[in-house]
Amino acid sequence: MVTVTRFRADEAPRPFADLSAADWRPESRDTVWVDLEEPTVAELKLLEEPFYFHPLAIEDCLTPEHQPKIEDFGPYIFLISRGINFNVPSEHCETLKLAAFMGPNYLVTYHRAPMRSVAAVREKHLKDTRGTAFRGVDYLLYEILDQVVEHYFPILQEIEKEIDAIEDELFRAAGNETLGRILTAKRIVLEIKRAVAPHREVFGRIARNEFEEISPGTTVFFRDLYDSTYRLAETTDSYRDLLTGTMEAYLSVVSQRLNEVMKVLTIFATIMLPLTFIAGVYGMNFDFMPETDWKYGYFAALGLMLAVAVVMLVYFRRKRWL
Repeated sequence: MVTVTRFRADEAPRPFADLSAADWRPESRDTVWVDLEEPTVAELKLLEEPFYFHPLAIEDCLTPEHQPKIEDFGPYIFLISRGINFNVPSEHCETLKLAAFMGPNYLVTYHRAPMRSVAAVREKHLKDTRGTAFRGVDYLLYEILDQVVEHYFPILQEIEKEIDAIEDELFRAAGNETLGRILTAKRIVLEIKRAVAPHREVFGRIARNEFEEISPGTTVFFRDLYDSTYRLAETTDSYRDLLTGTMEAYLSVVSQRLNEVMKVLTIFATIMLPLTFIAGVYGMNFDFMPETDWKYGYFAALGLMLAVAVVMLVYFRRKRWL
């Protein structure tokens, strides 16, 4: 699907179903935003005409798993970012690639699935009846990327809540389910880290004024994006360390519980050892064993076993083994 939005000075933005309907060419004074969402093969031809983007840039644009990057192709800059989609109930996390070509009077965005960031910025400008919200194509790119970055923060807040819940559960009833929650949270944190870390280099280059296509006034806003991605990266590092510590605490708790069980079993086995010896001696079939014909010999043997068990328990307690 192709969505074209045309911007003119002091006019409300106008949406079009395709680029030809907008009556626009690269040399036009108007500014257009062409958004390609799950485009067909025919719609992808827009990347070749009228924009004539470099084949290598088009190849990177169409590669689903490409990491964030930015390149200067002279008349335009090519940028790749990765947004995130997190389903809280299913704990499913995935990143979505957003590719953007920004020239003097156009912005072309490409994504293989609907993105909240793109939809929110488009809706904002279409509600602007006087056209005062549009501050240039570079600022339009910033608005989209700002939405992309901001969507990471609520996910980190959910992860923080999950880590707190895991820590509470750890010392109450830690089990295999707790281990699964730790591993799931750690996987999500690593996915976010892999997606966020390359953005720091992208926004850092823009903040250093490496691209003439982005005005100095807009560069200030990209510095804010750099700061945001820096905080995201630092937060993911701290959460990863917390989860590593939680994993070690889980293993310690499980080991401690195993030690407690083994201690109880060892004490029972130790107590049973002399009792088994007594029962074995009295169970031997010899004619001249003492007290075999005694009327109370059976009860005396049981009493001896009980006395030995009590003495051993008292001894273990005094030694603080119990």
